[in-house]
Amino acid sequence: MILLGEKGMPTVDLHGRGTVAYCWTGEGPETIVLVNGSVFNYHQWDKQALPMLRRGLGDGCRFLQYDYVGIGGSSAKNAPFKMLDLADELRDLLDALSVDRPHLLGISKGSLVGQAYLIRHPDRVQSFCGLGNPNLLSKDTEQVFSTFQERLDALEALKELWPQRIDRENYARIFNVVFVPSLLGKTYADLSLGERLRALLVRPMVYPALEGTFVQSMVDLYSYYVTGISEEEPAFAQALPEVRGVPILLLNGTADATTPVRMSRELAKLLPEAELSEFEGVTHMGPMMLRKQAEPIFDRYITFARREVSGGSTRDRG
Repeated sequence: MILLGEKGMPTVDLHGRGTVAYCWTGEGPETIVLVNGSVFNYHQWDKQALPMLRRGLGDGCRFLQYDYVGIGGSSAKNAPFKMLDLADELRDLLDALSVDRPHLLGISKGSLVGQAYLIRHPDRVQSFCGLGNPNLLSKDTEQVFSTFQERLDALEALKELWPQRIDRENYARIFNVVFVPSLLGKTYADLSLGERLRALLVRPMVYPALEGTFVQSMVDLYSYYVTGISEEEPAFAQALPEVRGVPILLLNGTADATTPVRMSRELAKLLPEAELSEFEGVTHMGPMMLRKQAEPIFDRYITFARREVSGGSTRDRG
């Protein structure tokens, strides 16, 4: 059932598991689903990615953006956090919108959701591209994701905010406590005057993509990265090497400290038909915020997508 959410955005009821907010951009016979990273809402794509994708793919595609349950314009989450469940959440949204076999483009956590979708619904995806790719099976996963414990520790100081959505009143506290250490490598109290000014400049740039997210969703995601991965590792290990017949492109920057490029290299070996492209000096979130980093990334995806969009109907006819 399609409803209207709190902000007048269309939402889909997931039959007791919450509601998902979404929006369409463009028109065309092919659907590309933009799958968000971390705890960001679908506005994460608006600054750099979506304008480039629309220019590059023209009238051949329409773009579906959506918010996970617990994020942005969607309802609060009332179930344990698992990537495989998020894949089913996406399937239910696509069913409600009568979308059968879309192209998936996911960043960071969105890449993990895309990988989970390949596992759960391999016959329901036309192509998949991951940008900044977490790899649950990497030998470095525990070390890389250990930094999320620091974010959990920081959130303990904001426990009274956990039931709240991020808004303009509480955002500065959340940004300073949780995001400043990950962006600048030190707590807000330890920043120099120049670093505080830098943080002050960055803060409003990030807000639109965090507005409406429940703080509890941040706790749930970081807890998953610290303690929950092991529950889903067997499913990923068993199913990913068996994925066949789905064009896959993996993109990763060499300066990505959140999901180091070696994770994508290992993932490409697990996925027999995957292509891997590496980009010198590109960071984890740079492609979403900085034109200089966005252009080579999305130019590569556009080349891939044009090939798959033009060939998709041929493959569907078998």
